[in-house]
Amino acid sequence: MVDGEAACLDTGLFTSRFEEIYALFERNSRPDAQPWFLKGFYKASDTALAGIDVLPERVHYAENPADLVYDFRLAVRPNIDHILGDENNLLRVPEALRGSSNARLLRRVFEGAIAEAERKAAANYTIAVPQYYNGRIQLLLPLCLTGDAPELALTIQREEGFYSARTCLTLEMAYNNARQICRPMASWLAR
Repeated sequence: MVDGEAACLDTGLFTSRFEEIYALFERNSRPDAQPWFLKGFYKASDTALAGIDVLPERVHYAENPADLVYDFRLAVRPNIDHILGDENNLLRVPEALRGSSNARLLRRVFEGAIAEAERKAAANYTIAVPQYYNGRIQLLLPLCLTGDAPELALTIQREEGFYSARTCLTLEMAYNNARQICRPMASWLAR
């Protein structure tokens, strides 16, 4: 919500008593600076928000809440050539699996880790953690490549009748992206 002198947004956060927390911005009077500056964060009942008649609604990332939940009936189609052929993605893979002499081993391990992640998510849909990227909801699946602990997160995006997987993220990247929607509750992504 923006009026002439103030802007306000629902942070999606709550106080310990579950009162909404809003960010309040004021117009910047300095001509050589950004147009708005953060005045502070306030709970809905704070008098700092008294001048705002209608507080803004919480941001929603999906029109269909089902997009936030893993559907085990859909196949995951990974773009292995891109994921393992892209230099940035490859740097995210554990070092023990990198190198041209390990290319086949890495592909086999990666495909096996994806199949295992699909089975885990089919058994417990909460393992797939939603993230918002480029205007779309994606799900993050944990990939265990060298042991039992996740080392990467595979991003999958719902298409017509399947999930496409085009990249993988480090766990730190996945945690940061997932927090845009809500606090990740999956234990594999918790800090």
